[in-house]
Amino acid sequence: MLFSTDSVRLTLVEPGTGEWRILRKDNSIHRKAVPYIIIAQPTEGQYRIACGGGHAELIRTGEAFLTAPNLPLVIEHLLNPKTERMKSRWIHFNFVVFDAIGLASLFEELPLRIESRWAEQFGVIAGKMLTVRQSTESQSIQSVAQMSELAFSLLCLLLKYLESKGITPRINPGIMRLLPVLEYARRHPAQKFEVADLARKANLSVPRFHAEFKRLFGDSPLDHLRKMRLSKASDMLRSGSSSLEEIARQTGFCNQFHLSREFKKCYGSSPSVFRKDVAGGPVV
Repeated sequence: MLFSTDSVRLTLVEPGTGEWRILRKDNSIHRKAVPYIIIAQPTEGQYRIACGGGHAELIRTGEAFLTAPNLPLVIEHLLNPKTERMKSRWIHFNFVVFDAIGLASLFEELPLRIESRWAEQFGVIAGKMLTVRQSTESQSIQSVAQMSELAFSLLCLLLKYLESKGITPRINPGIMRLLPVLEYARRHPAQKFEVADLARKANLSVPRFHAEFKRLFGDSPLDHLRKMRLSKASDMLRSGSSSLEEIARQTGFCNQFHLSREFKKCYGSSPSVFRKDVAGGPVV
C-alpha cells in the first residue's frame, strides 16, 4: 500500500496528568468507552485494566497501557501502598488514513500492556506535549506546529513499537473498494444515508455491500456511520462551544436528545458530561 504526505491526518492529540491520594470504591474504577486511542503510564501506583472481550492486565509503575477507540474499558486505579498515592500521565490521540479509516483499524489487535523501556519513551513525548500545552501561547501557530510534530513523533514511535511485536499496519484490499463510500460519509456527516445509497457508491448490490461491509469492519454500514458521526460530535465537543442542537444538526442526528441518547449509549456519558470532563482535563 502506497502512502503520500496527505494520506495520514492528525485529528486529536490531548496530553494529561493525574494524581490520586484517596480512592473510594466509587471513584477508583472508571467504566467507559472513548472515541480515541489512549496511551497511559502510571508513574506511581498501578492500573488494573480490562479491555474489550475481558482481556485484563495489571499495569505496574513505569509500564503503560494502550487501547483502541470504542472498546468498553474498565480502568482501576491502585495506590502505591508506601505513599498512598497514584500518579499518571497519558496521551489521547487519533489519526485517520485516507481521510476515512481510523488508525487503530489498520491493526488486527493492539497489545494492552507496554513494557517499561518503551513506555518511558512514550512518557517523554507526553511530558513535552504537556510543556507545549501549558505554555502561555498554547494556541499560537508555533505551539500548534510543535504539538503536531510531537504527535507524529508519537505515531512513529507507536509504529516502531508495534513492529517490534510483529504487528504491522495493513489495509484489507477489500476496504479500498469501499474507501470512496467512507470518504464521502466522513465529509458529509449531516447527510441522511440509506444502505442503498452507499451500495450504489460502491457499485455493489445492497446484500453484497452489507455482507462485505460487515466482514471487513465488523459493523453494519449504518452502525459504522453512526460511530463516525459520534466521533465527529466528540471532536466538536472538545474543540468548540457549539450548542448540542448545532452539533446534532452538523452530525446528522435528529436533535440534541437523539444525539445525547446515542452518545451515552456508545461512550457511557452524555455529551454535556463529556464536555465538562474535557474542560476540567481528561481523566484516565
